[in-house]
Amino acid sequence: MKYDSQYYILRENHESGAYMLGHTEGTDEGLFSLMSLRSISRRVLGPGNVKVYDGNISKFFPCDYHETAEQLVSEKFRQVLAPFNLPGVDFYQTNIVNGDKIWSEHYYMHIWNHHKAIHHGRSKIDGTYVDDDFTLEVLSLDENVLDKISLEKRLVFTLEEKPKFLFHETVVQALREANLTGLSFQRVDEWSIGSAFE
Repeated sequence: MKYDSQYYILRENHESGAYMLGHTEGTDEGLFSLMSLRSISRRVLGPGNVKVYDGNISKFFPCDYHETAEQLVSEKFRQVLAPFNLPGVDFYQTNIVNGDKIWSEHYYMHIWNHHKAIHHGRSKIDGTYVDDDFTLEVLSLDENVLDKISLEKRLVFTLEEKPKFLFHETVVQALREANLTGLSFQRVDEWSIGSAFE
């Protein structure tokens, strides 16, 4: 349980959650592999393109974080993470298109640093851990797994079992101090499946 209070799940807030963005024509096909558990740098040869599909399109202005099916971040967000030299985290330039307006200083963030770190005894699931066929209801991290990984290699990672993106408190503090828009964090020990609707 010692890591449950040190790690946070990245979420949209009401600013970015008011809009739905998604891939559009011209997106490099390699970017459709963003949930891959390995680097996709050899597959991606060009930029991504997303457009606003839902929300008050006339009032849209990009936030520093948008959750599409993946994580879309601004240059400012990317610069906050740069000093951490995060292993297994890549950024791919992506244009946000809204009518005749284009914002080009955004990136898909591909987190392919992954660890099988769900504690089976304390976490609650609906389903079975066999073949990771479950819905995660309450999360607790396995200290026996994370103790064996240096902090530098687990500052930001993806749960291998389920695509939850976890950020260590030191990274969260840096992101909060940068006054970024569109994002919020929820500590692992305060997260449950129902908290996504709070």
